[in-house]
This record gives sequence, structure tokens and C-alpha cells, in this order.
Amino acid sequence: MSDLPSFSLPEIFDNPKGWGPSSAQPPAAAFKDIPYVPYSKGDKVNRAANWISPQEQRDQRDGRSRGRHGRDFGQQTYGSNSSSAFVYQADEDEASFSLVDSRGAGAKQAGIKAVSRTDTRGRGGGGGGMGMQRLGRGGARGGSSAGAAQRKRYRWRDADRGQHHRYASVKPAEDWELVQDIEFSRMAGLSFMARDAGDLGRYGRAGIYDHAYDRVSTKLEKPLKNSGAVRLNVTASDDPVLQKVCDERVRVFATDTVLATLMAATVSSSAWDVVVNRVGDRLFLDKRDGGPLDFPSVNENAASPPADTSDKEGSMNLAPMLAMEARDINRNYIRQVTAKGAVEYQPNLFNAGEDTDDSAYRYRLLDFSARRLVSESDSDSDAEEEVIGDSCLVAVRTEISGLLPSGAAAEPKQLFIRALTQHDIAAAGAGDALDWRQKLDSQRGAVIATEMKNNSSKLARWAFQALLADADQLRIGFVSRVSPRDRTRHGVLGHQTYNPSDFVAQLGLNEFNAWGILKAIIDMCLKLDEGKYVIMRDPNKPLILLYKVPPSTFDDDDDKTDAMSVAGEV
Repeated sequence: MSDLPSFSLPEIFDNPKGWGPSSAQPPAAAFKDIPYVPYSKGDKVNRAANWISPQEQRDQRDGRSRGRHGRDFGQQTYGSNSSSAFVYQADEDEASFSLVDSRGAGAKQAGIKAVSRTDTRGRGGGGGGMGMQRLGRGGARGGSSAGAAQRKRYRWRDADRGQHHRYASVKPAEDWELVQDIEFSRMAGLSFMARDAGDLGRYGRAGIYDHAYDRVSTKLEKPLKNSGAVRLNVTASDDPVLQKVCDERVRVFATDTVLATLMAATVSSSAWDVVVNRVGDRLFLDKRDGGPLDFPSVNENAASPPADTSDKEGSMNLAPMLAMEARDINRNYIRQVTAKGAVEYQPNLFNAGEDTDDSAYRYRLLDFSARRLVSESDSDSDAEEEVIGDSCLVAVRTEISGLLPSGAAAEPKQLFIRALTQHDIAAAGAGDALDWRQKLDSQRGAVIATEMKNNSSKLARWAFQALLADADQLRIGFVSRVSPRDRTRHGVLGHQTYNPSDFVAQLGLNEFNAWGILKAIIDMCLKLDEGKYVIMRDPNKPLILLYKVPPSTFDDDDDKTDAMSVAGEV
């Protein structure tokens, strides 16, 4: 046993507080005088060959050779760069080394010409073919053309676009009390589906659609006739039919214009407001007379929308003027395309004057009661559900723009008709729209896509109004000015027909989410105390504001002004 080799364990210095040797223990004698420097895998510990000239090498060691964004490619990475003792030092014989060019004379001359042409193009010269940069006006012209091409490609000052300052639809007074604000992001996850609870009747006079307008095109244009009649659009509190509803289950009264605006709230860009009247156990969602809900916007969602104000007097392409023009065009267009006949309903009590336009309304009941499933079944109609909390019925007045006969025995289809307008494609706020008179027949898809981008809020309101009316078709006409500088003469260039539910999906919207937003706003308003409130869309932030206002707000004639008159106020 004595002949076997002995084995003794080395002394181990344990570091209970971390990795590596402990600072409390003395270093081994073998490593006492060796300096330590941090080391990483990216350190340059050697060089296979260095073909850089000695002068450039000295510049890199001195830190004078810097690359893009101020980075120093001559310096080494972390670890070796922290101590000059570990930086690679070139040998002295490298200074005497030189690279010998073994190419022929022809190859050298070709290389010189190639470098000359590259240098001329890189400096943005006038495109000279002799390798010389042209100075003076030629050189400036070359540089400006290059800058113009860059601006065209990258949309010059594209970062400043979308900075359009918008104004509130109504200026909040000092005695207004902010009750709640709701951000658009909080509405994204809402979902609901209202149910049909019956009809309260149909009133007015509905026109019959003229099929001759199905053949209208840019080559077969039809002039838009001006109608002197006025189409009234009273609010829910002033509607005599809604006031006669005696059902105790009906707690909310509104018009399709107001409800569609709330359903499309997250798509809107311009400011709007809705007056909330809480009377006893009932809720009235009203609009202001002459407010933004009475005027369809134009290019509201464009990157550069039309300006609200201008230093030039009498400008016809301002947002308020375009909205008034669009209102008149829609009224005249509906009357003109439904002038082939009429169907009489019950007398319209608020739109029966001699100077008023023919219009028909359908009063519906929508069930907004929350329900839960009690027992499941194979079919949805057989599934049992129960109401959670109090039942909530909404009485809404919807519009019947026209009727489309579908046969002798079948009931005519109900239409919801509106018109898109084009004023001047060269004016500010046109939204980079195509010229309808040249592109509508050949590139209709591109024209519609542009309108969906520039007028997504207006189109969403029309789609939701058609859903509220349970319309069979949504027909959108294309009306353009005969002359860009004449806002009184227009021509009908064509139309497009949609199914309302399919059109909502084409706009990128969720029908269930729109009903959920409306359900949430109605539930919020039903919890308010009795009084008057105002729901406002913030003009420059994606949120909705709820104010409590004095009861006399908007009652005076002086307060019932056009919403566009406050465009200059904050």
C-alpha cells in the first residue's frame, strides 16, 4: 500500500456571495502579478492580415476614422478597449509593406473611368457623360430634381400630415360639469345584439325608385335638379309619434341619426354632440337644431381634411360650405331618383306642409335588455333565455328613402339612399381623390376604396342607419360638380348598391361591437340623475365626454345656431 501514489485535494476558496474567486481570499502566487481586464467573445485578440495602409491604421488607432452615425470602427470592442495594455499593436515591419498593383495599363484606365462616373452620379450632377460635375445652374437643377424625386417618393413633410386642428362642435361653458370621459380604446371589446321588438307604424310618403338611374354613367350623366322643398328632421323630444308611446317598457327615445352617430363613434374624426334629456324614468337622446348631425361631413377622415376657416372670404371649399352643399345634394338626389311614384302611409304630423319634401319614416322598437341563456337547444329559436335586470326597449324613428318594387305579390324592398359628393380634386382637403368623371367607370374599385378612406365616418353612419331601418338595400350615388368652381350645378355619375350588413364588414367594422357601444352608452345614461346632459366627441382626442349642463342650455334661439358658426372657437 505504501507504493501507491498519494492524492491530496487542492485548497478551494469558496465564494458564497457570487461567482469567481472571493475578494476576501488572497490570490494564488502564480497569478499575483498578472493584470486582469474584462473579456468578451467579441474582443479582437488577433489579426490574420492587415491590408490597411499605415497612415489609415494610425488614424484608426487615434480614433479619427469614424463610420456612419459616429461609430468608431477603428476601436476594438468591449474588453480590449478598456485598457490600452491589451490593444493590438502593429509590428514595425508593417509600415514598410506596400501592395503592388499587377494589373495592366488598360485595366487601370477602365478603373479610373468607372470611379469618375460613380463620383459624378453620387454628387447629383447634371448627368454629364465625361465624368465631370457640372457647376452653376446645371448642378443646382440636378440637385433639385433629385430632391423632388425624393419628396415625391417619400411624401415630403409626411410627418406633418394629420396635424389638422379641429374645433369643438359646441363650446363647453363654465357651469358645465364633467361627469365622465370614455376613451375609444375601452369600447373595442364591447359586444351586443339588439332584437326587433315590433313596429309602431309607418308615416309619410315613400317614393318609388326610378330604374332609369341604374343606367347612368360618366358618359350618360344626368343633371341634378334643385328642389326647393325642405325636408324636416325633428329631434326625438319634438316628435309627436314618439311622444304618444304609452308602453311603460319603452325607456329610451331617439332617432336613427343620433343612434347611428353613437354606433360609429370610434370611427369619427370631427366633433359632434348629442343632447341627453333624463325625464323621470325615460331617456331622450336628441340632436341640436343646426348642429353637426344635420350636415353630412365631407372628407372627414382624410389625412388633410378641408379647413374649417380661411382668410379668404367666400371660399366655397371650406368644411362648413361643403357640408351644406352635401346636405342639399342628398335631399335633391333622394327626391329625384324616387320620383316615379309614391306609396302613402299614415299622415306625417311634423312634415306635412306644402313646402316640405316627401319623406317616410318607420318607427321601430328595439330590445336592449340584457339576457342570459337558461337552457340550450339545437336551434337558437328554441333556446330559453331570461332577462337580467330591468327590461329596456328603445323607440327609434328610422327613415325610408324609397321603395323598390319586386313583383306583383311580393312586398317592395325598402331602400336607404344617400349620395357621395366631389367638389374639386385640386383643392385643399380633396383627400387625393380620383377624378370621378374620368375614373368612375374604369376604376370604380379604386374610387370606392378612396371614399371609404376619406369618408369612413359618414359611410359608417349611413350603414348603421340602414341597419336601424331594417332596409333591404343601401344605395349610394356619386354626384359631382359640373364645374369645380360652381357649387350650384351638379351631375349624377352613377350609383352603387350594397347590403347594409355586408357594407359594414367592408368598412372594417364589427356590427356586434357597434351595438355594444350603443348598449353601453344607453346603460350609462339610464343611471344618470334627472336633468340635461351633453355627450361630446373631443375634437382632437379619441374620447367621448359627458357633461351635465343647466336645464336652459340650448333652449334660447340665440343658442340654436349653426354648429359651423363656432368653428373659430376652441
